[in-house]
Amino acid sequence: MAGPDGWVIAPTAEEWETASDVDKEYATTMAVHLLWTLTGRVLGTFPAAVRPCFGTQEHTTAWRGNGVRDGYWWPGLVAGTGTSGACGCADGCDCFGVNQLMLPGPVASVTRVLIDGVVVPSSAYKVKDRRWLFRTDGQGWPQAQDLTAADTAVGAFLVEYQRGVPVPAAGLVAAADLAVDLLRARLNKPCKIPSRAQNVSRQGIEVQLIDPYTLFESGLTGLPSVDQWISAVNPSRLRSRSRVYSPDAQRVSRFR
Repeated sequence: MAGPDGWVIAPTAEEWETASDVDKEYATTMAVHLLWTLTGRVLGTFPAAVRPCFGTQEHTTAWRGNGVRDGYWWPGLVAGTGTSGACGCADGCDCFGVNQLMLPGPVASVTRVLIDGVVVPSSAYKVKDRRWLFRTDGQGWPQAQDLTAADTAVGAFLVEYQRGVPVPAAGLVAAADLAVDLLRARLNKPCKIPSRAQNVSRQGIEVQLIDPYTLFESGLTGLPSVDQWISAVNPSRLRSRSRVYSPDAQRVSRFR
C-alpha cells in the first residue's frame, strides 16, 4: 500500500548525516508507515480525483485515485434543481444549492477544478468544513456531465484535491526520532527500540526486555518521545478512521 504524503522529516542525528541514501530511505519509509498505522491511518494526505455527477432521481458518482482508498464514494453533488438535493432532501431538512459540492473528506487542499477542460480559477471557490467545495463567484457547479468523456474534454467535470489531514509539526518530530532509531537498528548500532531478546545478562545483572511485537500490538513503539505523541493523538488505539453505514441508505450507481 502506498504511504501518505506530508510526512516530510529532517532527522539531525550524526548517524543520519553519514548514512547511505538506501538506509535513510528504508528508515524513513518504515517510520512513516509505522506512525501512520499506529495513529489510525488518519494523518497525511493522498491525491484524489473525482468526477461528480448527480440527478434528481438517480445519483451517480465516478471516482478515480491512486488506489489507496475505497474504490467508490457517494453522493456526488449535494444539490438538486433548487429545492431538493442529491441526498434526497425532504421537508424540514437543509437543502444545499447548486453552488455547493460535497467531496469525500477530509479535504486538505484543492489542486484544480476542470469544467469542459478549462481550469476554474481558485478564487472562484473555497473549501468549507474540510468537505464542501463552495463556489463563491455566483455561479453553480455543473448539473450534469458526460462520464464517458476524458477528464480534460468538453462535457467533463473534474475535481482534483489532496484528501486527508496534514501532519502536525509534533508528528514530524516523532517520525524523525523513530527514523533515527530504526536506522541505528539497521546499522547494528545501539538503539532504544528493544530487540526480541527476552532475557539479557550484563555484568551479572539479569535484564528482562520487552518484545517489540507486544508493543506494536499495544499501539506503541518503545520510544518514549514517540509513544507520548501517539498516545496524545490516538488515545483509544484506533487502527483506522471510524465510519458509519446505514442499511437503509438508498443504493446508487457506482463507477470504479
